[in-house]
Amino acid sequence: MKTSENGIALIKRFEGCSLRAYQDCVGVWTIGYGITSADRAITGRKITKSMKISRETADAWLRKSLRQKYEPKVAKYDSIYHWNQNQYDALVSFAYNIGSIDQLTANGKRTIKQIANAMLLYDHAGGRRVKGLTERRRAEQRLFLTPVEQEPDGISTRKRTVTNAAGANLRELPSGEAAVVATAQKGAELTVVEDFAATNTAGGSTTKYLCVLHQGRYLWCAERLLG
Repeated sequence: MKTSENGIALIKRFEGCSLRAYQDCVGVWTIGYGITSADRAITGRKITKSMKISRETADAWLRKSLRQKYEPKVAKYDSIYHWNQNQYDALVSFAYNIGSIDQLTANGKRTIKQIANAMLLYDHAGGRRVKGLTERRRAEQRLFLTPVEQEPDGISTRKRTVTNAAGANLRELPSGEAAVVATAQKGAELTVVEDFAATNTAGGSTTKYLCVLHQGRYLWCAERLLG
């Protein structure tokens, strides 16, 4: 089992992405989706003040980090719980933020219901409840409790119609250079995740991309192509 595109979208939604290195709240140089020099086995380099990366690199580092560091932390309990895809995705997101799921599962001694209830306890930093962490824990809990045959709830969506005569390319990332996964023809209706958008600047122009749910995957479409 590996993290699905839906799980990766959840992580990206709450992590945010910086293509320029910045210092976090404790002064650690960070880039991409929360990558630091502690992830040197992933990046092959130290994160420094002047570093800049592409969105494609940020995405590649995230996926490699999930595969090498965080998915194994969830998979080691699969023989006990036999995770479904939504449970697995939610817990990988949790581990990416917290570091592991050992405490959450009480090293495999809690039940599925107890794990779901305990998730909401992990929304503090520095002894105080943090709104962003509360929202993340609730989103992870909703996904964890969603049967695999249903779409995750808790996201705001609406339909948008493709108005571009040549159709609309749906990409893996919000960038004109990202791989095109599918194409929606003119007149097709797309399900847009309203609170999930990104902008990309290239060649002096800025393009706004919207996250769309297409055939079970979260992809990106230039807003100008939609009505």
